[in-house]
Amino acid sequence: MKRVTFFLLLLLVVLQVSSCKKFLEEQSQTDIIPRSASALNELLMGAAYTGNNGSGTNPAIRFLDDDATHDHFFFKKGDIYYAYTWQPASTSQSRDAGAVQWSVLYPRILTCNVVLDYAPKVTGTTAEIENVTGQAYLLRAFYYFRLINFYAKPYSDKLSNPNLDLGVPLILSSGLSMEGQPRNTVAEVYKQIIDDLTKGIEQLQRNGKNNNIFRINHVAGSLLASRVYMQMGEWQKAIDAATFVLSNKSDLMDLNTWGTPDANTKAIVDSKNPETLWAFGSPNEVIYQGGDDAFLYRLSAELLNSFEDGDLRTSIYIKNSKSNKSPSFPGTYTIGQSFRVSEALLNRAEAYAQLNKLGQTANAQLALNDLNTLRKKRFTPAAYHDLASTGADDLLKKCYDEKRRELFGEEYHRWFDLRRHGMPSITHVFHENESQVLSYVLKDHDPGYIFQIPKAAMDKNSKLIGNPEPEMRIGH
Repeated sequence: MKRVTFFLLLLLVVLQVSSCKKFLEEQSQTDIIPRSASALNELLMGAAYTGNNGSGTNPAIRFLDDDATHDHFFFKKGDIYYAYTWQPASTSQSRDAGAVQWSVLYPRILTCNVVLDYAPKVTGTTAEIENVTGQAYLLRAFYYFRLINFYAKPYSDKLSNPNLDLGVPLILSSGLSMEGQPRNTVAEVYKQIIDDLTKGIEQLQRNGKNNNIFRINHVAGSLLASRVYMQMGEWQKAIDAATFVLSNKSDLMDLNTWGTPDANTKAIVDSKNPETLWAFGSPNEVIYQGGDDAFLYRLSAELLNSFEDGDLRTSIYIKNSKSNKSPSFPGTYTIGQSFRVSEALLNRAEAYAQLNKLGQTANAQLALNDLNTLRKKRFTPAAYHDLASTGADDLLKKCYDEKRRELFGEEYHRWFDLRRHGMPSITHVFHENESQVLSYVLKDHDPGYIFQIPKAAMDKNSKLIGNPEPEMRIGH
C-alpha cells in the first residue's frame, strides 16, 4: 500500500509540473511502478477523477452564458468579471478560465494514458483490468470532449469545417510529451472521442456494472455519447445512445413529492438523486452563494421569465433568483456535478425534433412525448398541460428552452449549446458603480466563444497555433 500511495503522490506532482514522457524516463525505481489492476484503480480515482484533484478549477466559466446577470454594484472585480465580460485572456488579473481548464484537463488525460499503457502489464483478472481500462477510456473521452468545446470551433456550425479547423493536441500515450505536439483537427479529436467511448462502454458493460455511483459506468458513457453526437449533428446516433440510457435507467425525480427544498441536505446535484447516473466533480467547480463575489450574480431575467406558472423548478431549483441545486457552502458537500437521466430525455427530444425539421415528420410527436414525460414530473398536476408545437422551428425552440430550464448551472450545458446553436450575440450588464450600469457584448460568432490556448503552453510548444484573441471589451 505504501508503494502505491507513493506512486500516486509522485505521479500527481509530476503530471502537474512535467510531462509523462519525463516521468517514464525517470522510472528507475521499480518499486513505484503499479503492478496490479487494483493499483491502477487507485491511481485512476486519485488522479483522473475530477472530484479528487479539482483544485485549480475556475467556476468563473459558469458566467459566460446568457443564464447569468450581474446583480448590483460592489467594490471589486474578480475572476468572474473577466469571464462575465468575455475579456481577452491577456487582461485577466488572476487565473484565466481557459488557462485553468487546459492545465487541469490534460494532466487527467495523461493519467488515463498511464492506466491504459500499464494495463497489459499488471496482474489481475480480465474483469478487473477491463473495469479500470473502461473507466480510463470514458474519462479520456469526457476530458477531450470538454477541451474541444472550449478551445475549438463547434463541429457542425455553418462556418466550421471540422476536417480543417484546429482542435487540440491528441496525447494518447504516456510516452508522449506535450512539447512538439501540434493541434489535431476537430474531426480527428471527435473521432478519437467516439473510439474511446465505444471501447469504454463495451468494457464497462461487460465488467463495470457493479461500480458505485462515483465511478463512471457504461450508462453514463452512453449519455456522454449522446452529447457528442448532438454536437456532431448525428441525430439518429444521438437518439440511439439516449435510448440505451433510458432502457437501462429511466428514473425521474418527482418534484411533487420532493418536499421542502434544502440544497444542503437534499440537493438536485447529488449522488442520492434517483436520476443520477454518475456523481463527480469538485465543489470548486460550482459557484456557491457564500463564496467570493458569487453573491453579486443571479440568474438572468430571460431564464427566470421562461418558467411557466406551476413549474415546481422555480421553488426547488431556484432561491432568491439563484441556483439552489447545490449546497450553499463547499464544506458541506463532496461533489460538484452529475450526469442525470433527464438529460437523456432532453437530448433525445431535440434529436427527434431535428429529424422532424429534416422532413422525417413522424419524429415530431416522439419529441413531444419525451418533453412531456419530463414535464409531468416538474409541474403541479393542476398546472400541467401537454406541450404541442406549431411547426418544426417551434418544436426545436421548445426543446432548447426545456433543456435550459432543466439543466441551467450544471456542467457547461448552456455554453456548449449556445456554441452549437450558432454562437448568437449575448449582452451582459455590469454594475460599474452605484449609478453606472455598463453593457458588454459578445457578438455573433465572436472569437470570445473560443478559449485562448494558455501562453505557458504556447511558450513550451512552438508547434501550437493559437486561437484569434478577441479585442478588449469596453462597456457602454
